[in-house]
Amino acid sequence: MIDRYTNDYDADINVFFGRESVEASEVVIKTKELHVGGVYRYAEPARPGHYAFGGTILYTGNGMFPAFNQPIKLHDRNMDLER
Repeated sequence: MIDRYTNDYDADINVFFGRESVEASEVVIKTKELHVGGVYRYAEPARPGHYAFGGTILYTGNGMFPAFNQPIKLHDRNMDLER
């Protein structure tokens, strides 16, 4: 299990709305090369869609999931449902 941390605003258009954790198989880690140098790492739901960062962070201290041993932004705000 990967812990899910969010601020007080957890919108119902977030894919993992109301959940305290996610399974590692439910998300994929992606990277983007930044124009100013460096790499931006983030996670998205494994199912196809258009997502944005909605203020949620994933993290675990569990050594079974080393990709999440540092906080990573979760882009789970479903932009197809954005009003």
